[in-house]
Amino acid sequence: MKDKPATEYALFGALMSGPRHGYEILQFLETGLGPAWRVSTSQLYALLKRLDKEGFVNSSLEAQDTRPSKRVFSILPPGRERFLKWLNSPTDHARDLRIEFLAKLYFFHHLGIQGGSALVNSQITLLEQFEEILRKKKLAEGDDYRRLVYGFRISTLEGWLDWLKKEAAFFL
Repeated sequence: MKDKPATEYALFGALMSGPRHGYEILQFLETGLGPAWRVSTSQLYALLKRLDKEGFVNSSLEAQDTRPSKRVFSILPPGRERFLKWLNSPTDHARDLRIEFLAKLYFFHHLGIQGGSALVNSQITLLEQFEEILRKKKLAEGDDYRRLVYGFRISTLEGWLDWLKKEAAFFL
C-alpha cells in the first residue's frame, strides 16, 4: 500500500496528535523515529508545501510577540484517512521493513492506536509467503550465484520473521 513516498506518512503521523510547526515536526520525528528514519529540513518543507496544496494538511500563520510568525500545520481528514490506511497495511517489500515497518510500530505505540498486533500478524503472513516463493525459486534455480542470492534473501526473511515473532509481537 505504498502509493506515495513513505516520508509523507511519517509527516501525517507527526500531525496525528495535533498541529505543529515545521521545527516541531522535525523534533518529533527525530526524537521518535531517530534511530530508524531521518527527514531533512528541505525535504520536510517541500513535502509540507505539496501536502498543503493537495489538501492533505492545512497551514496557517501563527503570530508571535517577539519573533516572526510561524506556519503551523494540521492534518485534514483525507490525510488522516491516507495515514491510517498506510498504518494498517503490511509493508510490501522486505527492503522497506527497516524504515517503514518500524515507523508503523512507533506510530501504533506512540499514538495509542489499536490494531498493531493485527499488523504484525499480517506482516508475518506476508513474509512467510515471500519466503515460500523464494524457496521454490532457489530449488528450481540452476545457476550457483542465483541460488546464493536466493539463499541470502531467504536468510534475511528468516531474520525478520524471527524478530517479528519474538519482539515485535510483544511490543504492542
